Amino acid sequence: MKRRLPSPLGGFTLLELMVASSLSLIVLAAALWSAAELQRRGTFEESLMEAQNTLRAVREMLVVELQRAGMGVGSARMVFGRLGAADDVRYAINVSPEERFDGTGAFPADPTFAPPTGAYAGRISDVLQVWSWDSEAMNGANPIGMVPLTLCTHAANASDLYRSGNELCASTVPVGLMNRLVMVVKPETRIACIMRVTAVNQDASAPYARIVVSPGITEGQASNNNPCMSLAAGARPNDGTLDYWGADRSGGFILLMRGSAFRVNWRTGTPVLERRDISSVANPAATPDWVTLSHDVEMIRLRLGVMEDLKLPKSPVLWFPETTPERPHLEKCTDVKCGPLVPGGWTVDPINSPTARDALMSRVRMVQVQVITRTARLDSSLVRKDGAGEYILDADKHPQDGYKRRSSTLEIMPRNFALAGVLQ
Repeated sequence: MKRRLPSPLGGFTLLELMVASSLSLIVLAAALWSAAELQRRGTFEESLMEAQNTLRAVREMLVVELQRAGMGVGSARMVFGRLGAADDVRYAINVSPEERFDGTGAFPADPTFAPPTGAYAGRISDVLQVWSWDSEAMNGANPIGMVPLTLCTHAANASDLYRSGNELCASTVPVGLMNRLVMVVKPETRIACIMRVTAVNQDASAPYARIVVSPGITEGQASNNNPCMSLAAGARPNDGTLDYWGADRSGGFILLMRGSAFRVNWRTGTPVLERRDISSVANPAATPDWVTLSHDVEMIRLRLGVMEDLKLPKSPVLWFPETTPERPHLEKCTDVKCGPLVPGGWTVDPINSPTARDALMSRVRMVQVQVITRTARLDSSLVRKDGAGEYILDADKHPQDGYKRRSSTLEIMPRNFALAGVLQ
């Protein structure tokens, strides 16, 4: 019988090969998991960086808008027309708290808007709307500046006033005003009339232009009983408005106006920051579209700061709303609730401050803005829920829903609010 000699070449047994293969698979799986985790974290960090950059960009944009607000009009009352039985009075900075666009707030119903629901129902945003003089408006290649008012000497019953009927008298012949949205302002008063120019006439009998205006931008209805009301042809403004239409040392001016508004829309189920611009050539029968700015902004909240003493630059600021002591949103002020909160007291002034809200709005000198952005992607490993299935809030009161958030709060002093409509 032949004996089998040992092979001079070494090798692995089947068991050894199986163990080695298993170890290799474990190492490979760990490497692949690590690579996937690094990629996931890298993608999430990139999304977080985008949210941070969005926060910075939105913050800077709002600062520019708020600094520009009130140019030419300051903190004066802006009468747009009439809503039902009440005048539609706005300001250069308007905050509509937790606006739902269902007709119950400051804005008309809008079917393209939806508030947050479910776990995010409490994260509804305020809506910011700002108005200012459109100092960059052009007529072709020429800028359209402010138009000074002059006395209507052609009108026998209004020769001492800037207005006769629905005609305003201007010392220069303006160009580019036809069908434009304008505000008529007087620096020594705290009211501005928002009107639309329908004609610009000039005749040899008067050394000035006669600008025909149509009061009542809101729903085509003029205000009830203030300087901005509509008048019959050639009629003299009533005695209660003579201080507004009469000549004074500061004069009166016609300015083109512009506006912008910002809101966070949850119609798609996720937050979308939108902006709407209103130019002086806006069609009164049409509503400008809302334009998407960002998908990273989750919430915007605002507070208005009222100065106790307008004559002291470093006067204490009263914030609205405030929890302690309790102060409501200025948009929700009533005479009973806010009358006692007016610094120095408040008495009814039919032209300048007919309501306690008007008296407080004339003292607004600060705006506090809080902007919260969140990542576009969520990390499921960050989700935390309680026994009832509700998201647990973190130290910053944000839900731990897998999204990372960045928040910024800043205080802005609108530079135009101390320049007009605040003389006391």
